[in-house]
Amino acid sequence: MPNKPKMYKGEVKKEFNNNRSIYASYSDNDNINKNYDVSEVRKKINDIFSSYDFIYRTKVNIVIDNQIITRKIIGIYENNLVTIDNEHIPINMIKDIYK
Repeated sequence: MPNKPKMYKGEVKKEFNNNRSIYASYSDNDNINKNYDVSEVRKKINDIFSSYDFIYRTKVNIVIDNQIITRKIIGIYENNLVTIDNEHIPINMIKDIYK
């Protein structure tokens, strides 16, 4: 059985351009407000919930202790933000929040 027939391989004569170029920049101080106010953060949260594009959940970036985390939020419960994964994030720990 050493003389098996070979599989058919079609020749590719064109150039493919389906790869996307991606640029990512990470910095510790991007979009971080050093002096934050809880009432200002609450206003931003209320603006997100009262926007026209909020139906059930919204993907937001939350700044906590100089770390930016991305979560899908669904509501507020007892001074906590509730995510789609039932994670409770205290509002007084949030330095900034944006879409």
